[in-house]
Amino acid sequence: MPLHNVGYRAWQGTSVPSATRLITIASTGVRRAFHSRWLRRLLFLALLPILFFSIAFFLFEQAQRDPAIWRAFRELVGGLPNASILQQSLGSSSAPTSEQFAEMRPTIWSYLLLTLLRYPQAILMLLVVGIVAPPLISQDLRTRAYLIYFSRPITRTEYIFGKLCTIAFFVSMISALPALLLYGLAVMLSPSLDVVLTTWDLPLRILVASVVLIVPTALVALAFSALTLESRYAAFAWFAMWIVGHVTYSVLVAFQTMDLRRGSRDIAIEQLGLGWRMLTSPYQVLGTAQAFVFGFVQDTSSVIGAFVLLGLASAASLWILYRRVNAPMSQ
Repeated sequence: MPLHNVGYRAWQGTSVPSATRLITIASTGVRRAFHSRWLRRLLFLALLPILFFSIAFFLFEQAQRDPAIWRAFRELVGGLPNASILQQSLGSSSAPTSEQFAEMRPTIWSYLLLTLLRYPQAILMLLVVGIVAPPLISQDLRTRAYLIYFSRPITRTEYIFGKLCTIAFFVSMISALPALLLYGLAVMLSPSLDVVLTTWDLPLRILVASVVLIVPTALVALAFSALTLESRYAAFAWFAMWIVGHVTYSVLVAFQTMDLRRGSRDIAIEQLGLGWRMLTSPYQVLGTAQAFVFGFVQDTSSVIGAFVLLGLASAASLWILYRRVNAPMSQ
């Protein structure tokens, strides 16, 4: 039997642009992650805090008409975390004038949006990333699926950033999207659309704060996934990092507030200071960076330390990812 054209034959079909390779990898990861019922429930829960914070926005905008509503708003916001940063705005029990409302609106809105991102959405981010990220690379290494990926014209950078975009999609769903929806509701609840002229920068701050949250957390979670063949070990490392960091920070804060005799331990704790204690907890580091984005800065040194630590963690995670992804192909 004769054989015809046994040599290499070029692909005659339609080629996919190289820019879509990253999107293909990310969309595949998103579809696989959506199989988790718990993930779908968490994404639904991410929208519920909007209801609570929309009540706060409604009370604030209506307080110009009724002093009783102003007192209700002060009591509601006074019970939120770190409400002391609004002491100047909420100090008066009587309702402010219209001019005073216009001056304090950007600060109040920024605080409410920051609180949304800082507390309910940050906790949901911890859970969502703990579900999505661990199997993204570990399963590819265990099942040798990377051989399928790299048998195609896909670079290591496209592979890593495709996985990164998978996590970024879900974190955006629980951070940027709810905050932007809440801002839109606040504009509709305000007496006039003129408020956009004084709060136009808040959507930009939301996006920047979301990037500050997404990039380091996604890279660190992917690095954990790349360091092991078992996704459960990566998930354990992810949650352990947050728990140990928060416990360490809480212990240092407790020592700082105790009335003890001055000794070697007291001097060491005093030398740590607020900025150094904050660096022990990933949660506090991210919160400090996001507070800076929204204009709430109390300690410049702690802000610099937070961004330096986030940059170092991101760079180290990228180095681990490139080394681990390249290792199977170099064997």
